[in-house]
Amino acid sequence: MSFAFLLPEIILTAAALTLLLLESFRPVRRGLALGISALALLAGILSVAGVSSASGDPTFHGMISVGPEARFLMVLLMLGVLAVLALSLHFNGFQESDFSWGTFSGLLLLSTAGLLLLTCAADLLLVLIALETVSVTSFILVGFLRKDRRASEAAIKYFLVGAFSTGLLIYGISIVYGLAGTTNLQRLLRPDPAWPALPLAGALFFILVGFGFKLALVPFHMWAPDVYEGAPTPITAFLSIAPKAAGFGVMLHALPNHGALRLTPFLAVLSALTMSVGNLAALRQQNLKRLLAYSSIAQMGYVLMGFVAGGTTGFRSVLIYLAAYLFMNLGAFACVIAVGADAKTETLDGFKGLAGRSLPLALATTVFMLSLTGIPPFVGFIGKFSLFGAVLQSPGLVWLAVAAAVNSVVSFAYYFSLVRAMFFSPPDRSARMEMSPALAGCLGLAALGTVLAGVFPETLLQLVQRAFP
Repeated sequence: MSFAFLLPEIILTAAALTLLLLESFRPVRRGLALGISALALLAGILSVAGVSSASGDPTFHGMISVGPEARFLMVLLMLGVLAVLALSLHFNGFQESDFSWGTFSGLLLLSTAGLLLLTCAADLLLVLIALETVSVTSFILVGFLRKDRRASEAAIKYFLVGAFSTGLLIYGISIVYGLAGTTNLQRLLRPDPAWPALPLAGALFFILVGFGFKLALVPFHMWAPDVYEGAPTPITAFLSIAPKAAGFGVMLHALPNHGALRLTPFLAVLSALTMSVGNLAALRQQNLKRLLAYSSIAQMGYVLMGFVAGGTTGFRSVLIYLAAYLFMNLGAFACVIAVGADAKTETLDGFKGLAGRSLPLALATTVFMLSLTGIPPFVGFIGKFSLFGAVLQSPGLVWLAVAAAVNSVVSFAYYFSLVRAMFFSPPDRSARMEMSPALAGCLGLAALGTVLAGVFPETLLQLVQRAFP
């Protein structure tokens, strides 16, 4: 038993508790809070890189398993949170004099520690503990701007839906324990033929519904648009990426044999419904955060498609698309923050004539929108190509590939509406836009990663191949 397996979580938790303790005595300055958080995340990334390849074996009495796919997702998560810190640095909503930077940064690190624990959990009880660590901190972060009525309303909705989904998840886990006498995933991956089929199917249904709420899969997605719209935009960016990546990380090592459990048809229908409802609902959105919320729902449908395909190819495609999604979605939210700070609105009207006021920002936004659609030569195309390839290699799933192709065409309509507003609509203002260096740097890195990983995908593909050899 070695604590080296949990070193990233220990580092982030220690930094979070330090910030919360300092904040209890006197307000922590923004630079210090974000600096400590960034250093803790960088140290966490280095500690993950230092974990040996033999650490994939279950440890801590079979509670955790830090395999190569878990390490890949852990690095991806911490890079995403680093970007969220950069987006938070000069976000207008966080510039109030009484804003508690120490508390905000500490809660964000605690939530990240829970996500890291979730990616390597090898027991359903640890999955539950990690999920609740993420959920409780996320409730607070969503409603962190106490004077904002929308944020408070979003936090209440998120709390109620989260509590309900947790109850369903616990009920499913209790049935599993009653049937198998264990909650260890390695044991559950080898089901005993003597287990009653109907109670087992019911348990899996409740567990999948619980995860469906967390991942905002249809029909468990109703909370996402309101929460994404009401939460501070950096937290919306965090919620759209980090919990989703960790949730699919759990599914990759909790249900790799979904075919043997006869769950594949159910998951395939869930994937098609999720991408269809998300894309169709996004067509009539004017608020950019709601549009990206429905886009996020649709994107999770695409990712689920790779999980449904299964096998090495399918699971590799999930990791590839999650990495691509990190770049393009964080970049999209950075654009929303930049335009919101200038136009004081988060609607489509704020992007009208943007090309005349800031051509680099308009071009970067175009890159992210085209990448989310899956158009080459951007990384979104590499992600979708890998997903389609995995599904087409699976017997009986050609219809799912056709559904995904139709949905990609539908998504082009609302993504391109943003491009049309930027280049072909008259601007409401003539003044040039200004951005903080941190926001400009985050935008530049996201755009660069979106383009380079699409034009030269070899590095990303090699990293994923190491995660799923």
